[in-house]
Amino acid sequence: MDYVSIDVPVRLWHLVDGAADNSMALDVVDAIMPSVLAGACVRDAGWRASAEYSGPRDRYGWPPPDHALRIVLRREHWEWVLAQLSRWQSADAADGAAAVTELIHAALGTR
Repeated sequence: MDYVSIDVPVRLWHLVDGAADNSMALDVVDAIMPSVLAGACVRDAGWRASAEYSGPRDRYGWPPPDHALRIVLRREHWEWVLAQLSRWQSADAADGAAAVTELIHAALGTR
């Protein structure tokens, strides 16, 4: 298995976490279990990275927006993240989605 570590600012990780949450919620209804399992792995990696932070947190328990979370995922999970970001991209979050997408592509060497 090929694991890739990427440092993702919390403000950008929120977009990944939200896309994963949305995909899991819909895909479980349609019994697309590989997607649901991938989403669980992705979200768990974010929670674990967030748990390592020992400073002040926001009212939801997240570290500050510019704090970089070291996210370690299998390459195929990062590829799933890219697909879900594309699936859920909104005009409101377009800049953030583009930034996190570029960050992931750079780390994977796919652009």
